[in-house]
Amino acid sequence: GLYALAARHEWVKKYEKMDNMTYQKYFDHFDPDLYDPELWAKAASNAGMKYFVITTKHHEGFCLWDSALTDYKAVNTPAGKDLLRPMVEAFRKQNMKVGFYYSLLDWHHPDYTVDVHHPMSDNEEYIAKDKERDINRYVEYLHKQVKELLTQYGKVDIIWFDFSVQPSERFPGKGKDIWQSEKL
Repeated sequence: GLYALAARHEWVKKYEKMDNMTYQKYFDHFDPDLYDPELWAKAASNAGMKYFVITTKHHEGFCLWDSALTDYKAVNTPAGKDLLRPMVEAFRKQNMKVGFYYSLLDWHHPDYTVDVHHPMSDNEEYIAKDKERDINRYVEYLHKQVKELLTQYGKVDIIWFDFSVQPSERFPGKGKDIWQSEKL
C-alpha cells in the first residue's frame, strides 16, 4: 500500500495523525519500482509455499486493484495499473492458492466514521463532521468491493478480513453488526 512509501509502518497515517491531504503525497508518488510478481511467485514456490495472501486494501483505504467504486487505487497513481491481477496470475502459474487480505477499516472513505483507531481520533473538527457521515453507505461500499474481489479474479481460496473495533469511552465500536458480517 501507500504506507510503503513512508517506510516506517503500515499504521503511519494513524501514528502520525495524518489527514487525507497530508497522506496524499504517498498516493501521488506510488510507483513500486521493484514490483515483479513473476520473480516473487517463483521464489515463493521454490521455498515450498502453497499459497499467498496479499493486502488488497489496508486501513488507509488504498486499493491495489482497479475498483470501479473508488478513484483511490493503483491505476490512478504513477504505477498506472492494476497491481493485483498480475500477482494473482503469477502465483497461480506456480500452482499456488490465492488469498486476499481486506481491511474493514477505511480511513480515506468519506463515510467511514471516526473510531479509536482512526488517524483523526484526536481532531475535534474532523470528529464533529461524523454527523454528516453514514457508516451504512461505507458498509455498502465495503460489500461491493468484496464482491469485486471475489468475482473478478477467479477462484479465491482464502479471504482475511481485518478488523473489528472495540468500543471505547469516546467512540462506539465497529463489530459484526456494523459490518453486517452475516450478510457479507
